Amino acid sequence: MMYDVSFELDAHLLAIRWHRIFTAAEAAAYTQDVMRRFLAARFRPGYRLIIDMSACGPQPQDTLAALARHMAPFPKASRIAIVVVGAIARAQVRRVMTQPYLRLFDDAASARAWLVD
Repeated sequence: MMYDVSFELDAHLLAIRWHRIFTAAEAAAYTQDVMRRFLAARFRPGYRLIIDMSACGPQPQDTLAALARHMAPFPKASRIAIVVVGAIARAQVRRVMTQPYLRLFDDAASARAWLVD
């Protein structure tokens, strides 16, 4: 399994956990799957998002390009918490994800607490 996705309706929270590095083709399939699930859960813009990337390192450049291309039309969150470990992976997230409502965390518990506060 490359990732887990769950929707917490009461908190309006989309929780994603990545388990490994993605290829560019897998990134396209991932974004299509998450969008399908997002619509099926009847989520709307303004939701809160946590992506736990702590189990994998930096993504390859072609994967980043594919993620950016396929995620562009995705509905916007009100807050984004990214769990990321390691200086290179953190720098990569900061470079690619420039939303002012995004924060980086070392652990999922702290990220979740900030999101639902």
